[in-house]
Amino acid sequence: MNTSRLAWYSHEICFWHDPGPGSGYVPVGPGVEPLRQFAVDPDLRRAEGLVKASGVMDRFTGLTPTPATDEDLLLVHVPEHIERVEAASAAGSGDAGVYAYVNYHSAQAARLAVGACVQAATGVLDGRFDRAYCLVRPPGHHAEPDRAMALCLYNNVAVAARAAQRHGARRVLILDWDVHHGNGVQRTFYEDPDVLYVSVHQEGLFPAASGLVLETGAGAGAGSTLNVPLPAGSGHGAYLAVMDRIVEPAARAFAPDLILVAAGVDASGHDPMGRMLCTSRTFHAMTSAMCRLADELTGGRIVFAHEGGYSAWYQPMLVLGTASAIAGLPAPQDPFLHSLEHLPGQRLQPHQDRVIRHLQRHHPLLAGPSAAVVRSGTAGSSAAEDGGPR
Repeated sequence: MNTSRLAWYSHEICFWHDPGPGSGYVPVGPGVEPLRQFAVDPDLRRAEGLVKASGVMDRFTGLTPTPATDEDLLLVHVPEHIERVEAASAAGSGDAGVYAYVNYHSAQAARLAVGACVQAATGVLDGRFDRAYCLVRPPGHHAEPDRAMALCLYNNVAVAARAAQRHGARRVLILDWDVHHGNGVQRTFYEDPDVLYVSVHQEGLFPAASGLVLETGAGAGAGSTLNVPLPAGSGHGAYLAVMDRIVEPAARAFAPDLILVAAGVDASGHDPMGRMLCTSRTFHAMTSAMCRLADELTGGRIVFAHEGGYSAWYQPMLVLGTASAIAGLPAPQDPFLHSLEHLPGQRLQPHQDRVIRHLQRHHPLLAGPSAAVVRSGTAGSSAAEDGGPR
């Protein structure tokens, strides 16, 4: 790997955004005392510090993004939404949408987060870099065209995908492995046949009743949404099975010009916002698989954008695992691994496999002629293969 071909985007102001004191998504109010939020953005500064201390950052070219312009944001968001975010931030505090708390720095941080993703996408399309990682906050995948939601102010990867299309990319694949469903990304591209949105998330977690297997796109975009709602307790084996049997075949069928990954790390076994069991090795393996897929399908063009991650102690190691894979390095030594790796949920379970099998048999991208090849390697692995999803 030519390390000069790797870009790392981050900005100090992204670490100054603060989702406010509260509990989970809920701000201080009746029955909710002031408490350190799980989503404290200075934790990302610690993550970047670990990547530097490990020497992995030396493999990247560090770049400082410029803020997204109104022209960029309007590729996805309506003007009234932008005005609400700017006004709430200018007031010094407030909720810019639904559980989307801001402080004075948040509007600028959000523009920098979008700007990083846009500039990374156009940079790889221009051939300046093969791969890029954006360590940015606030996250974006819940933000809808007309409202901020659940810590997300602007939809970073959605704007980046539209900017990539504006820049000449005909087809864009967005893979989202954040533990929550990216309702904002799905809503943006639900009728767009040229953007394939694949979301691997915890079933029924957030938003409620969002990200069902039956949500596959509409109109011209029928088949361009692929949701993989894994049951709570899914770990390393389930996620790698999804990569092998769902994500990679769907990507090959779609044939993108660019791959964007909403690379949240809140599906880890130590994250308070989810109930999954992924480890740093899971994220390293998934990232490595996507880089190989990009080499095969897009000439190497792939961008990873940080999304959720709420374990103060484990998030830095998960970011390091992701960064190491982008750089083509082995998985890092993980002192937390012993507490997760032995759990039975790390192995693919029949009830998890049932979701994968249902999608292989029924999703438009996977149920065509190429699906026979996929199914031939999985016959007999589950007695419940004809069952529907949980």
